[in-house]
Amino acid sequence: MNKDCAGFTLVELVMVIVLGSILAAYAVVKWPSDSELKLPAQAGLLINHIQHTQALAMHWGQPLRFTVNSGGYAVACVMASASPPCNNNPIIDPVTNQPFSIDLESGISLSGATVDFDTLGRPVSGGTIISTTPARTFVLSADGIDRAVVLESLTGFASL
Repeated sequence: MNKDCAGFTLVELVMVIVLGSILAAYAVVKWPSDSELKLPAQAGLLINHIQHTQALAMHWGQPLRFTVNSGGYAVACVMASASPPCNNNPIIDPVTNQPFSIDLESGISLSGATVDFDTLGRPVSGGTIISTTPARTFVLSADGIDRAVVLESLTGFASL
């Protein structure tokens, strides 16, 4: 038999397979669930839409209402009128040219109270600036995981 042949022994090959199996099992346990991936993205989208609603209220000089339901949210004018932008409910988003009504991805629910934004983008309730801190909290939930989006009083700053 030639002693110069190089190669791996059966023991070395078995050890590599065992270590690879242990690492693979650990990685599968640590793999994030679908909800853990969807919730942060949906929370970021909610923050963007709140900020967009505030910007539209300031741009149009028209108070807007951010209405929340378990399956999504929509934006409408506080006082309807015959002229744009308040002649549609929900309003037409000028960026997408579609109704400003958002449906959440399946398996994700949303809770929180409706909030109005005045012509300066501040959160108001019944025409009065909301002074409680936070002004509103919106909670996105899926599979026992929650993400809260907080809307600050006076400024209307939205954050996770």
